Amino acid sequence: MPKQQEDEPKILLDADVVIHFIKAGYQLKLIAIFPNRFVMLDKVKAELLKRKSESLGIENFLSWCKIPVEAMPKDIEILREYAHLKKLRGDGESACMAVARFRNEYIASSNISDIKAYCTTHSIKYYTTMDLLVAALENAIMTEEECNGFIKEVKAKGSKLPTNTIAEYKKLKKYS
Repeated sequence: MPKQQEDEPKILLDADVVIHFIKAGYQLKLIAIFPNRFVMLDKVKAELLKRKSESLGIENFLSWCKIPVEAMPKDIEILREYAHLKKLRGDGESACMAVARFRNEYIASSNISDIKAYCTTHSIKYYTTMDLLVAALENAIMTEEECNGFIKEVKAKGSKLPTNTIAEYKKLKKYS
């Protein structure tokens, strides 16, 4: 299991990553990937709870995994950035990006089209669902077989992921 450093940045969970882990049935594995670093903003929780078909899974995820839910900061700089971002993006992504930018935190989101350019411009580190699976594999939290089963299950339930296996993804992204 990876070691937790006190000074490591928090990782702000976006809705899509949570949904992927719920769909695959690997909620408890998610929190083991980066122990004590995941946080959910209240804006993301509200976005998740709007999904009536998955509300029980979401409530169970929050309860079992004990992910801290933080209120959107009242810092004027963050709120101004959030309002600007929200004009073109989802509520959760906008909240995560604004907070990450001004608090030097990371993001866990697979909405690459919404976050990549912004994160690159502002030097914000982000993890996609697939990046989290690679970390789970490298830290012996999940096996290659489990990662591939995860991908297959999430795709079967209507979500998009870029490859069919973790090995393909590692090769695509040039992981060692």
